[in-house]
Order: sequence, then structure tokens, then C-alpha cells
Amino acid sequence: MNTRAHGGCRRSGFTLIEALIAMALVGIVVTKLTMVMEEARRVHQQESITMALDDQAMDLIDKIAYAVIGASAERVDPAPIAPFTSDKIHYQISMGVENGVPVWGDPEEIGMGDERDVYWGQNVGEVNERRVVWANTVSEMLQDELLNGVDDNQNDLADELGLAFVVDAKSVVIRLTLENVRDDGERLLVTRETTVTCRN
Repeated sequence: MNTRAHGGCRRSGFTLIEALIAMALVGIVVTKLTMVMEEARRVHQQESITMALDDQAMDLIDKIAYAVIGASAERVDPAPIAPFTSDKIHYQISMGVENGVPVWGDPEEIGMGDERDVYWGQNVGEVNERRVVWANTVSEMLQDELLNGVDDNQNDLADELGLAFVVDAKSVVIRLTLENVRDDGERLLVTRETTVTCRN
């Protein structure tokens, strides 16, 4: 009887080891699955934020382009010519001709504010000034660009800010980088560029 009892104990001990191994394997699988799910959630969240930022960048650069395209080329100021850029552009829109004299609309301005926002303004600095913020997610610098006097992003222009204008005759090149900083500190950047031709 002692032999049988001893054999039974050995079998129980072996089953307990099997259970511990099985629990360990289940723990490893659950941990791996949790890590995979967390990574998938992070990637999905990043893709969602990037898509939203991309949509915002496209809408914003279209809005800027539509505003600038109505300007008269001779009323664009400053007129930054490559390799120089500006984060602001002042312009006026022709309202037509009256008694042979051109009639101009109120001075307008699109620029990057101190709070890294993109704004549109009319009669800026005057008593009747109007100013509307179009976005507040603009990056301090254009993507891949550093404030170091060097053409870091290889486009023949140096030190471009998050909103940059370059004038080429009657054309205005508009470049824009929007930014979103995640909770973990990762920076998501989206850049858009377009060129518009001003009116005569």
C-alpha cells in the first residue's frame, strides 16, 4: 500500500508541474497578445491623428491659396524671392476700375502668429482690424528644416518656418507644416505645398 501511495504522490506532483508550465505558457501568450493589441491600438491612433492632420493641412492650404490667388501681383508685399522666404504675406484685391482708376480692397494679411497659429487679417494694425485664426497646429519650422542657416530639407531654401511664402514673378509658392505632439512626446508632422498665380 505504501508503494501505491508513493506512486500516487509522484503522479500528483507531475500534474502540478504541468499545471505550472501551462499557466506560465498562458501568461506568456496573454502578455504577447496584450503587447500586440497595444501596438495595434497605438498604430491605429497614430494613423487616425495623421489622417486628421492631413485633412486639416489640405483644407488650410486650399484656404490660403484661394485667398492669395485673388490678389494683384503688384500688391503682394513683402515679395520674398528665393532663397528667402517669409511667414507672412500682405496683399490687396482689385475691386475693379472707377473713372479709369483702380479700386483696391482693404489690405489683407495671412501669416504665422506668435502662438504658432495661422491667421487671416484685414487692416492689421488699424482701428478697424479684423483677425481670424484659421489653425493653431502649425509647426515652428517646416518639416526637416532647422533654424541654422542651412538648407536642411534640400529645396534650395534655408530656415523655412512652419508657414512659408516665396514669390516667383506672379506666382506664390505656399508651404505649410502642421504638427501634433502625442502624449508620449512623439511629433507627427504633415506638410503640404502648392503654387498659385496672382491676378495681373
